[in-house]
Amino acid sequence: QVSFVELQTLYMWVFAFPDWPSTCGKPAIPPAVVSRIVNGEPATPHSWPWQVSIQPEPTFSHTCGGTLIHKNWVLTAAHCFISSSAHFPPRYADELERWRMCLGKHNLTYTEPSERCFGISGIYRHEGFKYPTVPSVEFDIALVRLDGEVTPTDEISFACLPSEEEALPEGKKCYATGWGDETAAEALNQVALPVVPYDTCNRMDYWWFQVKTSMICCGYTLPDELKSVCQGDSGGPLVCQDKIGDPWEVHGITSFGPIGCIMNKKPSVFTRSSAYIPSAY
Repeated sequence: QVSFVELQTLYMWVFAFPDWPSTCGKPAIPPAVVSRIVNGEPATPHSWPWQVSIQPEPTFSHTCGGTLIHKNWVLTAAHCFISSSAHFPPRYADELERWRMCLGKHNLTYTEPSERCFGISGIYRHEGFKYPTVPSVEFDIALVRLDGEVTPTDEISFACLPSEEEALPEGKKCYATGWGDETAAEALNQVALPVVPYDTCNRMDYWWFQVKTSMICCGYTLPDELKSVCQGDSGGPLVCQDKIGDPWEVHGITSFGPIGCIMNKKPSVFTRSSAYIPSAY
């Protein structure tokens, strides 16, 4: 069933494993990150090899994204595992056997030779996550333990984690990936989003009190440049490089944004992974 833990404790435990990946953030197939991306575009197939598709029974359709960070562990959003009868079919978050995690995917409409799907043996949500009991999606972070070990391939590999409390500079361009735009994309999409400073994002005409320092806002402020991630991308990665050629680090977990995906002064909001990473890492 779903466990509620102080995620700092779980991170300490995970990072203590001797088999932490020796290589991360280096796709075998490089992503196309030089073009100007307008409202997202299909990604080069398998160029974001840590992307996970989270799929519940009975249809095993894509409901959330995730990030592969270890051969046993996927990083995602806690809100992906809210039990809800409002979904059709109903989503039973506390029944592990109802979920699968698919790696090596690009197109969701058919089985690809590169894909590998796992069951899960544990879901660990942050104990501070209280949504929808309280109207806040703070602590929207979870770790999912796979029921097997991932063997890296050209199409499946790990993202790096940032260092503790690492901050992103204003305007830093990062990439969000996922399948879930309003038209239910078949192929994985990517979008380039610059970091919006906290002091801007928590203004009354932006997200105001809904944004916490444990979150990252990313998006554009000019109406003709509006790009964002949509709800189907929930739980998926926001990755950044320190500089070109450096490993890709997962700085954000897609958490929330405006209904309909794009709205002026409503940038996408991500859980800031570095807020939960212990200094021991």
